[in-house]
Amino acid sequence: MTGLRRWTRSGRSRPSGQPGRDTTWVVEQVAPAVAAGRAWQRALAVAALVLAAGLWVLGLILAGLNGNIQSAVPGIGPVALAVVGALILWQRPENRLGWVFVSAAVAGTVLGAGGQYASRALVHAPGSLPGGGFVAWLADFMAHPVIGLLAGMLPQLFPTGRPLSSRWRWPVWAAVGFMVLGSVGNGFAPQQLESVPSQANPYAIGSARGLFAALIVASAICGLIALAGSAASLVVRWRRARGEERQQLKWFLAGVVLLPIPIALHGVSRTASDAGVAVLFAVIPATMGVAILRYRLYELDLVVRRAIAYLLASTLVAGGYLAIVATAEIAVSGTVGLGVHVLAAVGAAAGFQPLRSRVQRGVDRLFYGDRSRPYDVLARLGRHLEAVLLPEAVLPGVVEAVADALRLSYVAIEFADSAGWIPAAEHGRAHDDPDSFPMTYQGELVGRMLVCSRGRGETLSDADRRLLADLARQAGVAAHAVRSAAALARSRAELVTAREEERRRLRRDLHDGLGPTLAGVTLGLHAAATRVGTDPGEVIRLLAGLETQVEQAVAEIRRLVYGLRPPALDEFGLIRAVKLHAAQFDGGGDLTVSVDSPAEGLGQLPAAVEVAAYRIATEALTNVARHSCATSARVRLCRNQALEVEVVDDGRGLPEGHRAGVGLTAMRERAAELGGTLRIHSGPEGTRILACLPVVEAS
Repeated sequence: MTGLRRWTRSGRSRPSGQPGRDTTWVVEQVAPAVAAGRAWQRALAVAALVLAAGLWVLGLILAGLNGNIQSAVPGIGPVALAVVGALILWQRPENRLGWVFVSAAVAGTVLGAGGQYASRALVHAPGSLPGGGFVAWLADFMAHPVIGLLAGMLPQLFPTGRPLSSRWRWPVWAAVGFMVLGSVGNGFAPQQLESVPSQANPYAIGSARGLFAALIVASAICGLIALAGSAASLVVRWRRARGEERQQLKWFLAGVVLLPIPIALHGVSRTASDAGVAVLFAVIPATMGVAILRYRLYELDLVVRRAIAYLLASTLVAGGYLAIVATAEIAVSGTVGLGVHVLAAVGAAAGFQPLRSRVQRGVDRLFYGDRSRPYDVLARLGRHLEAVLLPEAVLPGVVEAVADALRLSYVAIEFADSAGWIPAAEHGRAHDDPDSFPMTYQGELVGRMLVCSRGRGETLSDADRRLLADLARQAGVAAHAVRSAAALARSRAELVTAREEERRRLRRDLHDGLGPTLAGVTLGLHAAATRVGTDPGEVIRLLAGLETQVEQAVAEIRRLVYGLRPPALDEFGLIRAVKLHAAQFDGGGDLTVSVDSPAEGLGQLPAAVEVAAYRIATEALTNVARHSCATSARVRLCRNQALEVEVVDDGRGLPEGHRAGVGLTAMRERAAELGGTLRIHSGPEGTRILACLPVVEAS
């Protein structure tokens, strides 16, 4: 036997930093026994839907006969519950809310249609319909199940059909106790019927009055516990909810939040109140059905914002209408006529649209800040950048401005670095994995802006992402300027430090090396002069020692000079000096080095550029000879706006996971000191080092 097949979702978690889930759809084979149970379940759902619709139609007919058809209009709510419950049982049979909806729908239509039937049979046309007393009693009996299911149980099970945990089952059982105890207590207590107040309870048991009174009190206690559990459950679910479940709860609250409106209208206009209740009782099941079944297809935030805006605008317009009427009544000291009411209605209607627009903007700003006005956000960011005086205050002000403008809980900026990401500024506290927006300047990745949504479990909308991407690009310019300013300050400090260190080295070398040598030469000459006439042999010996000391002094001076600037650069120029250094490797070894340069030369180069290029080329060749096991290497020197120094070998390349040593680090530092770059590409076929050194033309 083959059972039913159904489509189910399979979620796969993403790695950290990538919120959301990848969803795939698979076909699940259902066992025959389970398939039979679901077929029976669906049949009951359809039967409940047909029963609810039929009873509502019957209630409408009876209400029309009774001359009070508007009283049956709210019965559309149970029919909507039946439709949604049937859909849940059909598509989500594992969700117990389907049974809650269907049960509440049947009980609600029995309550409404039963009341109309009893009113017809016992009041409007006595004896025209049979069983009027029983139907009136049955309608009253269903009041507690309707209240218990919708107010006590539904909020605790929404949206999963299960309580939060096993510890949260007792409020659900309290709702069950409220329904059972309240129905039994009110069903058999000696009292008047609610559906037909002129009739006494036909099934009252007077001898057990105390017992049923106790049951009613116990049911009230259970009802309070269930209501408290419902409210607490919604609060806890909201705080724990993430992503999809948060959206489901939004749909639920969007329908329920409008309930106070028709309730408030009850004392003003019973007809308007009944109409509002009818509409809401049809809308609320629809919103919950969307939340459970297809909530991903809709963006609820727009609905919530517009609903709040229309509610506030309507309240203000109604207040204006009442204020006009009240003012007119005070002015005439009596009841005003129809003309005043018409004038007040026209004035209120004329002011509705402008008022709604203003309220809508205020609500949007409350929810999302200036998201709907991106120009204002960019202008605010620009004003902040203009007002900031210190570079270190730029990025903290940027993240604060973005967070305040869009009501975001967390905004941070990190700089891109070869070692990873370096925090630069942050505002607020991250509650989820933040979304990342790249910050670029002239095609180069400068950093990234990290952003968390407005509330825990919420996600950024497409409009938020577009605006944040634009803000990140604008902030990239500021980040580049801040990083450049920091690099300039650091370079200036390093330059001063290097100068002082070089002076210290020269002082030490002159004081400890060359100074004593020259002092010794002076003493030796004095000794030789005193012995010229008495001991010529000793003088010759002293002069020979002095010659050796002078040669050492000359070598020391050459060493100091070479440390300041290689003499070969001054004697031969950069190209010739590199060729002379490369010739050292052609002395019968395995490595052959060639040097390529333009025939017209490199032109006049700044001294710092010449020294850096020479040091980089010689250090690179030294590394090739020591570590690469290469047979050939090529050095290329060319000038194309910047001076390019390229060293290529055919060796084994850098090993995997290699960390830069002193030589590579020194080459990078020499290039960075001049504002240049050094790139290293290594592979099995060899290594390529390319240094680009900017050349500033002399003015």
